Amino acid sequence: MNLKKKAAGADEHIVAVALDDVMVYGFFVLVHSLAKNAHAPFRLLVGHFTSRLSEANQKLIVAFLHELGIENEMLELTPHPLFTERRHLTITTFSKFVISDQIAAPHLWLDLDTVAREGWEDIFTPLFAATDSTSLVVAEKLESPHTRFDGFNAGVLGWTRAKRADWVPALASLPEKRFSSEQYLFNTLYSAAFEKVDVRFNFLSSWHEQRPQLERASIIHFSGPIKPWHLLRRHTKAWERINPSWAAWFAAEKTMLDGSQSAMLAKPIQHLARQALFSGRLHTGKGALAGWFMRMLVVLGPFGDPLVWMLQRRSQQ
Repeated sequence: MNLKKKAAGADEHIVAVALDDVMVYGFFVLVHSLAKNAHAPFRLLVGHFTSRLSEANQKLIVAFLHELGIENEMLELTPHPLFTERRHLTITTFSKFVISDQIAAPHLWLDLDTVAREGWEDIFTPLFAATDSTSLVVAEKLESPHTRFDGFNAGVLGWTRAKRADWVPALASLPEKRFSSEQYLFNTLYSAAFEKVDVRFNFLSSWHEQRPQLERASIIHFSGPIKPWHLLRRHTKAWERINPSWAAWFAAEKTMLDGSQSAMLAKPIQHLARQALFSGRLHTGKGALAGWFMRMLVVLGPFGDPLVWMLQRRSQQ
């Protein structure tokens, strides 16, 4: 199918995501939350780089989307040689560049470490209304001690009808040992071509102390190396006290698991949930300690309970 040709019609709600084999469970929770909180049909484009998503998982994804009644298309993508992996980031994070080049129509990009709540699709209104000078619709950011980036966060992007910037020369000019290159590139390439919308469309989990903003958030983004699916569910209440934003993901997970899934899907999804506990990308660079600690808790099981209690008490001091 020619996506550019098909996308040239009416204002269709299009959502684009990308994943690899280690992100399939997070994908299921996100997509289910989108479907449950949508008031209009949407089309889902699922990108994956060649050899990064198994045929078995592709079939499982298609069956899952069919059961939810979501129109979808699987897009096999070719990675650029400039795409690199560092710390907890894989080359999949660069797929938003590749997909946006293939889709001329307005569409919403979501990182898989997000979860949708009521009102998420409101972001399509400014996206469709954007002028030719606006290429991206992005969320405001909250000023807090936990805001450690300049510009806007690239985990939730509303692409308009405007022409896409040429990202290849910009990526090639960056130093080899770069971190979060796609975040830097978006803020560089579109520094004068983005429109800000309400922070509720990309509330970062590190802002969890901003309770009024968290309560009204429509899209919550669990940025950073630790994802909710890495956390042992036996400690759910403790995790929610440590970071209240995680409660939204746990609630979305429960809704998905309690749904009317067929027997064909229930067992493999439960298996993926167990695999997801070990899916964190371990490394030895900056910020690696948290990932190793979470992995240790999974291995320890109930013997890790005292460590979680200590962590909870420390977070509430």
